[in-house]
Amino acid sequence: MGVCREWRLRAVPRGVLAADDLALADVALPQPAAGEVRLRVLRLPMDPAIRMTLASRGGNYGAGVAVGSAVRGLVLGRVEASRSPALAVGDIVSGFGSWSEQIVGDAARFAPVSVRADLPLSIHTHVLGTSGLAALHGLADVGAVRSGDSVLVSAAAGGVGSLACQFARLLGASRVVGIAGGAEKCRIAVERYGCDACIDHRAAPDLEAALRAALPEGVDLGFENVGGAPLQAALALLRPGARIALCGMIAEYDAAEPAPGPANLWNLIVQRARIEGFRVAPLLADRPRVDALLERIEGWLRAGTLQYDIDERDGFEAVPQAFAALSNGGHRGRLVVRVAD
Repeated sequence: MGVCREWRLRAVPRGVLAADDLALADVALPQPAAGEVRLRVLRLPMDPAIRMTLASRGGNYGAGVAVGSAVRGLVLGRVEASRSPALAVGDIVSGFGSWSEQIVGDAARFAPVSVRADLPLSIHTHVLGTSGLAALHGLADVGAVRSGDSVLVSAAAGGVGSLACQFARLLGASRVVGIAGGAEKCRIAVERYGCDACIDHRAAPDLEAALRAALPEGVDLGFENVGGAPLQAALALLRPGARIALCGMIAEYDAAEPAPGPANLWNLIVQRARIEGFRVAPLLADRPRVDALLERIEGWLRAGTLQYDIDERDGFEAVPQAFAALSNGGHRGRLVVRVAD
């Protein structure tokens, strides 16, 4: 039996996660039982949705994390011991685990990753991982993007949004407009991620008016990562038969209480439009579809038509500060903590 460290929830956060809300603890590591593996965690992606599992109110993705328990999230790791025929020692795998240096758990929770030796390892948490899957699945499967669509993407400079902007264009969108926080992020969304225009929601006195100017013919497909004001503005601009793929609600994650819902949901009825929420976790069980999506993404990547940014922070101790950067905007692209190599 060995020992490793893990980040535990010390107190339910009030607003943005603070360093004092977490505690670093030493834990005993049991030997794997039948059907289990032991992983060395290599990378911990910082996903905004983790914040909802730390909330005291409802609406979690699953059971909330209890005070004193390890924070849960996606991991990329290497199998160091296995009592499962499905995974061998040395395999690189991804799946939902905990913010720990090592994990012992059911092998069924983790899927092998075909590591591309010529690409950075963290790319398998981003373009060739859950970020890429969320963006392409949301656009192609949920939003049913069509050639000639006008597409609106919120959090357009974030890990998922930056890919959604590019995928929308590659899938035939005629116009792609982003929403981001700050002039620099908007500049990157246009110059690097291919948006025709990007609206700075912090500077626009009237977000809906600014979006109407950028999308005079309205929105066919909204890829929503934020909720709140961006979602309400998107609803106001819907064209007949429009779709909104609801990927995230970043505006809600740090709120002590749920914000009021959009005041214009009626426009879904007027425009005979639809809004559909989705998650990546259920998609991961459909390996043929996952493989098909990743194959398409890698094709674009190899062709040089995709830009991506990974903000990699070093050291297991960096986790609290890295996660806080998701809320204060102090990162670019996919935020990942490098735990080990």
